[in-house]
Amino acid sequence: MFRLILILFFLLNFANSSFSSDANKRDYNLLNNKLTIYINTKDSTKEIFKVIENRLNTIQMVLDTYKSDSFVSRFNNMEKFSEISLPDLFVDSFQILSNYNKITKGKFDPTTFSVLSISTKLEKVNFLLNSDLYNKCISLKNIEVKISNVFSKTQTCTKISFDSIIEGVVTEDIRYFLEKNNISSYFISFGSTFHKKNLDKISIKGKGEGYLDDSNVKLLIAAGVDIKKINSFSFLDNFKKSKIKTYNIDSKKNMVSFQEKMFVMVASESPTNNNIMANIFNLSDFKNKKFDNLYEAEIPILIIYEDRKLLKVLFSKNFQKYLKRNDAN
Repeated sequence: MFRLILILFFLLNFANSSFSSDANKRDYNLLNNKLTIYINTKDSTKEIFKVIENRLNTIQMVLDTYKSDSFVSRFNNMEKFSEISLPDLFVDSFQILSNYNKITKGKFDPTTFSVLSISTKLEKVNFLLNSDLYNKCISLKNIEVKISNVFSKTQTCTKISFDSIIEGVVTEDIRYFLEKNNISSYFISFGSTFHKKNLDKISIKGKGEGYLDDSNVKLLIAAGVDIKKINSFSFLDNFKKSKIKTYNIDSKKNMVSFQEKMFVMVASESPTNNNIMANIFNLSDFKNKKFDNLYEAEIPILIIYEDRKLLKVLFSKNFQKYLKRNDAN
């Protein structure tokens, strides 16, 4: 019996964190996604990875909706008008969501998780989005912030998720920790978010590297993008109908918005901003606005979309430095 318990303990831990044979690299199964960290140093990385794992556990205990005892789960399970004191990570992350809710004029609303916590099946989600019962649940206005870290909500059914920024938050946190500890050469890859520093010799070749799959690489090659030039990016691939997340729902139209086949890449120096901007850009009406507005945008952003079965490419002026052809327009 004791031997069986040991075997189960080993298997559970291996499922949560599988380690590469490379002492400088770790692969994790985090928040139902793959996280890879590589540190380019001759020194021992054992203690560094130990601290990183503790930081990852902290992030999960605050923002992971899959954990029933996390702070976000406690908030989601609160009765209306009750109050809860939340840690700084929750407060800061919530502020980012709130800011982008305003930027999109309410089209992006993380409280659409009120419906996704019930079902992620397309037909049922669309039905629930238009039901009177759930219509009252979906609004960031239902969440009140008292003082600085005390939260309450006016509807018990209102629930929130950080799925639109969680990859960026994790990547940003690890980046901050590594640089604070004078690690000058590394890469972090988490889901659709990637950040590297001083690793120009590291190539990205699709599935073999694990950062972009073959179909993504082919799209970028067709668009004339030199991926090796980009040190930090996030992407959203709407050519594939992935699992519904809060950023796939247009709360203004009350519908799931895999609105068209499109690939978005944002490549600023902030993993958190890259992550949320790439995710929510599919809710914008970019084709109904003048292209000049996007081209002159300060954000390094690329859009590849299908129009009448032809691929078209749009990019901002600040993204042009990542193209193989510098005179592209």
